[in-house]
Amino acid sequence: MATSYPSAVPTHRTRRRRWRWLWPATWITLALTAAAALVVVVIIRSRPESPRCTGERSNVTVASSASQFPALSGLARRWTASVPSVDGRCVGATVVLKDSSEVASALGPGWDEARDGPRPDVWVPDSRLWVLIAASRRDSATMLPQHTPSIASSPVVLGVRRQVAQALGWPQRELGWEEVLGAFSRPDTWAGLGHPEWAALRLGMTDPTVSTAGLASTLAILDRDANGELSDAELTAGVSFTQVLGTMAADTTVFINEQREAGEPGSDSVVAAFPVLEREVAAYDATKPTVELIPIYARQAPIVADFPYTILTADWVDDLRRATADQFLDYVLGPEGQQTPGGEGFRAPDQSVRDSTRLPAALGFRATVPPARTIPSAAAVSQLITDWTALQRQSNILAVLDTSGSMDGGVPGTSLTRIQLLQQTAVAGFALLNNQSNIGLWQFSIDLTPSTDYRVLVPYGPLSGTVGTVPRKQALIAAVQGLKAGGGTGLYDTTYAAFRAIQTLWEPNDTNAVLLITDGKDQDEKGLSLSELIHRLTREARPDRPTPVICIAVGPDADANALRQISKVTGGRTFVVRDANAAVQTLVLAFAGRLN
Repeated sequence: MATSYPSAVPTHRTRRRRWRWLWPATWITLALTAAAALVVVVIIRSRPESPRCTGERSNVTVASSASQFPALSGLARRWTASVPSVDGRCVGATVVLKDSSEVASALGPGWDEARDGPRPDVWVPDSRLWVLIAASRRDSATMLPQHTPSIASSPVVLGVRRQVAQALGWPQRELGWEEVLGAFSRPDTWAGLGHPEWAALRLGMTDPTVSTAGLASTLAILDRDANGELSDAELTAGVSFTQVLGTMAADTTVFINEQREAGEPGSDSVVAAFPVLEREVAAYDATKPTVELIPIYARQAPIVADFPYTILTADWVDDLRRATADQFLDYVLGPEGQQTPGGEGFRAPDQSVRDSTRLPAALGFRATVPPARTIPSAAAVSQLITDWTALQRQSNILAVLDTSGSMDGGVPGTSLTRIQLLQQTAVAGFALLNNQSNIGLWQFSIDLTPSTDYRVLVPYGPLSGTVGTVPRKQALIAAVQGLKAGGGTGLYDTTYAAFRAIQTLWEPNDTNAVLLITDGKDQDEKGLSLSELIHRLTREARPDRPTPVICIAVGPDADANALRQISKVTGGRTFVVRDANAAVQTLVLAFAGRLN
C-alpha cells in the first residue's frame, strides 16, 4: 500500500490560503521590531549625557542700560542654556538693568548691593562716555580697562518731525545739525517758510548727567572743534543754544511719547526736534505713528553710542568670572549675538547696517555715516558737563550800570560813546540770559535819588515773568535803551548796596552775583571810601553763601585797580573791555557764570 505524504510543493490554492495568514503575521513582527527599536532609541536618548561641566554654575553679572537690556538678556539666557564651561566648571551670565549714569556714579570699591543692586562683573553702558565719567573719579578709575570692545553702535541724531524737516527742504536736500539748529534759533524762520503758526516750536534736550543722547549732544554742541576744551566763543554759542530749548527732560522717552500724541506741529507739543539715538527713532517709526520722525545726522564726526563691553578689574572679578565674561563676549560678537542687536535697529560695531529694513532709507536713515568723533579725555568730558551745568543753572543777577557824565565819552577806535557801548552790551547780554534767570536792573550816578546814588530801573524777578503787563526782558531792554549820561560816579556806595541786596536774594545751587559795569572812578566824597568798602565786604562776605561782584570796566578811564580789589574780596573778577564785541562776550560769560 502506497504511503501518502503531504505535497512538498503546495498547490496554487494552498499557497494563496497560507499567504493570507502570513501577511498579518509579518506586519505584526515588523511593527514589534520597530517598536522595540524605538524603545531602544528613546532609552538611549533619555539617558543623561556625560556632563560637560561640574559643580554649581557660576554666573557673571552684566549691568546693561535699557536700550541693550532686551537683546543682551535674551542672549544670556540662550548662552547659559547651552551649558558653557570654563575648565570643567559650569558657567553662565545674568543681565541686570541699570542706567549708565547710575553705574557711573556708584561704581567703586564701596559698591553697596543693598543700595545699588547686584555688583556687576561686566558693565555695558550706552556709550564709553559714561566709562570716562566714571574714570574721572580716582576710586573707580582703577576698575576700568583702557580698551573695551564695542558690541553694537547707534549714532546720535536729531529726531525732527517729518513736517518740519520737509519745510526745511528734506528730502530734496540733505539737512545737517547746523541747518536745524540754525532754523530754531532764528525767530522769523517759520514765518519765512509759510508757517507762522509754528512760532512756538522749540528744541528739546535731555539731561546730559543721566541721558546718553543729552551727554553726546552737549559735547557736540559745546565742543564744536572736538578738541576737548570749551573756548569762550564756544561757550557764548552754547548760551545762544539754551535760548531755543523748550523743555529739558530726563530721557528721550518723554519726547518720543509726546510725538505719539502730536498732530500738526503748531497744534500741541512745542518740542519738534531733539537729540536721540538713531535706533530709538527707528523703533518709533516702526510703529507707524501719525507723526514720523526723520533722523538728521551730523555732517562730520558724529558722536556714536558704541556700547562698550567693559570687564571690570574689581576685587570681586576673579579669574573664573573674567574667563566667563570673555566667553560670553565671544558669543555676543558671534553670528547669533550680532544678529539680535541688528534686529533691534542697532548697527554693527563698525557702524555698518546689518538689517536695512530696520533703518529704511525712505525715512532718511543712512546706510553709511561719517567716522565717529574722537572721544576726549575723562577730565575734558567732566569739565564740559560742568560748563553745561553752569549754563543751565539758575542765575540770580543784579545788573548795575554806570550812567555818570563820563559815559558820554567816546570809545577809542569806534564811533560809539561809552553809554552806547554799555547799551549794546547790556541788550545783547539780556537776550542771551537763560530762561531760568532772575534779574534786576539798577543805574547809578551821584544822588540819583534823595537818599541813594542808584535807582531801580527794573525790579528783581524772573526773566520769564512780567513787570506789570510788560515781559521782563522787554522791560530790561527798554530801560537800557532809555539811559542818558549825567552826574558823578557814586561807585562805592552803590556797590555795597547791590552786594547787600543780592545777599538777601541768595539761593542755594544757583549763580548769585552782582554785575557792575562802569567806566570811571568813585567821585562821591560823602560816601564810603575804598578802604571802608573793602572792610565791609570782607566782614560780611560768607563762604557758604558766595556773592561775587563781577566788574566790567568800560574804557581806559575806569579805576581797574579799585574794581579788582572789590572783585577779589567777594570772589569775583574784573575785566577791562575796549570794544563792543569784547564787551558783549564778557557780559555773556558773566551771565553764564563763567567769569567768577
